Amino acid sequence: MKLFPRLALPHDIRGGASLCLERSVEASPAMLVSRRTFLGLSMAMVPAWSQGQVKPALRYLQPGDAGYEDARKPFNSTILLKPSRIACCRTEADVVAAVRHAKEAGLPVAVKSGGHDFHGFSLNDGGLVLELSGMASREFDEKTNRFTAGPGLKLRDCYSWLLPRGRLLPAGSCGGVGLAGLTLGGGYGLFSREFGLTCDHLTGVRLVDGQGDVRDSRDEPELLWACRGGGNGNFGIATSFTFETQPAPPILASRKFIAKGLNAGGLARCLERWFEIAATLPEPCFSAVILNGSQATVLLTSTRAADGPAFVTASKALLQSGFTSKGPLTRPLASAIGRYEGRPGPLPFDNVSAGYYRGFADLKSAAAGICATVREAPGLIFQVNTLGGAIARGPDSAYPHRDFPFLGELQAYWEKGAIPAKLAAGHAAVRHALEAAGIRRHYRNYPDPRLADWQAAYFPGTYERLQALKAALDPDDRFRHPQSIRLPKI
Repeated sequence: MKLFPRLALPHDIRGGASLCLERSVEASPAMLVSRRTFLGLSMAMVPAWSQGQVKPALRYLQPGDAGYEDARKPFNSTILLKPSRIACCRTEADVVAAVRHAKEAGLPVAVKSGGHDFHGFSLNDGGLVLELSGMASREFDEKTNRFTAGPGLKLRDCYSWLLPRGRLLPAGSCGGVGLAGLTLGGGYGLFSREFGLTCDHLTGVRLVDGQGDVRDSRDEPELLWACRGGGNGNFGIATSFTFETQPAPPILASRKFIAKGLNAGGLARCLERWFEIAATLPEPCFSAVILNGSQATVLLTSTRAADGPAFVTASKALLQSGFTSKGPLTRPLASAIGRYEGRPGPLPFDNVSAGYYRGFADLKSAAAGICATVREAPGLIFQVNTLGGAIARGPDSAYPHRDFPFLGELQAYWEKGAIPAKLAAGHAAVRHALEAAGIRRHYRNYPDPRLADWQAAYFPGTYERLQALKAALDPDDRFRHPQSIRLPKI
């Protein structure tokens, strides 16, 4: 999760709007279209020009076409994948047509909505990419307080739509992240401990499967289960999301604490002390610790006042531990969120999950080595964020990590070109230290293409269920990337 514009970048995966699944893995896909889903497909195919409007044609861009590079452009500038065609979709009917075109042409499909994909899973070489930025609809039902959005909606537009209406969808902080990919992988941020993950608020989804048929979670509850944290780019393309919303807190209090000029031991002590303090925070509070060079930075936020007892107690504890601070800042929620939007891309980076932890004890054997590496590798950042709270009480879903109260991120940034050798070596050293410490659970929205057993890392206890549903919804393996759900072996 990006917290400071000069330090970290977007956190939630990015890039895709796809997933999902099916009630029965034994029935054939053709048998699983209910009357409601069929009617939904029929409505999706009603031409807009029937009401006197001119239908915008579905555009397929190829390399060399005007607009191709803009449609292809990833947030991570090191990604050079070149799809043979990019379908610029504006409607669900466009998605249906594009998927059926891919099926007829025998093309693999990737899905790009927000574009904030860490490692190129929203693109491919030589296949078809469905670019969904044109599907950014948004609708708020004042009677139910439910919010319906298209897969191309960005977080900044989600917040700007809901907050003036006094409502909040708990999500991340980076304004350019696509709501679809964030939701499908989980979705956490400053408000998750109080309200839960983004995917926990998902109440309905529509999806185009590998055959080009429309599915609706009102008829297929398994679809909803899988879209709550089962990852993106696996089973189909989500075309519409409906969410419960929360009453928006009027303010966000925040305070930044800094300790400078630390050696490796000092960084490790700051890290351990932060774990102790963060473990005592009530649910309205969020915190993160960021180790960067010889500096440790802590962010503390709360949807309550900065002079509340929990905020004051945590602040005193951090100050007594050697941090300094200019004091708290309280702002209206909308302007406060804008402080954490981050830098625009494309940028070169290599960001991955650094694992889930129950406490500092999980990291203790690796902490000294990690801190020494971070201190000596310019551009390397190790960050840990608070989870827990309402996340642990979330609904039944494909997200399998609810009992872990902390999540780490490993981030590397440089100016241009290929990653510098020293930074690459430091990145690898921290990954190896985490593995040696027994850190095996990882967040799917921070994928690491180097993970050998990513299935168990992202989806412990849920992967086989997802795998069976892959066979039901996408038996031809149309939707695929290096870490997409695999078809089960027969």
